[in-house]
Amino acid sequence: MMTLFDMIEQAQNGAAKNNFASQFGLSQEQTEQALAALMPAFSAGLKQSTKNMNDLASFMTALGTGQHARYYEDAMSAFTGGRDEGNAILGHLFGSKEVS
Repeated sequence: MMTLFDMIEQAQNGAAKNNFASQFGLSQEQTEQALAALMPAFSAGLKQSTKNMNDLASFMTALGTGQHARYYEDAMSAFTGGRDEGNAILGHLFGSKEVS
């Protein structure tokens, strides 16, 4: 089973980390440190958002009704119209967009 970090490393045909680095003006080392620091929060949010059947169903509905897979392949599309969809998913994971 792939970890969240593995998924990010493979996203966008392996270019996701470089794209993150470019987007935020970070070195590769800084990008890896930032991603490593974020993974526990995403993992905890995912566990929290799927702890019971109602929460899991709500989260899966949110994922299933959007076109979120395209952001995995093309992160730059998330910085246009995808930001609102991303904020909604973060709201599901962390309870609100502001917490994320």
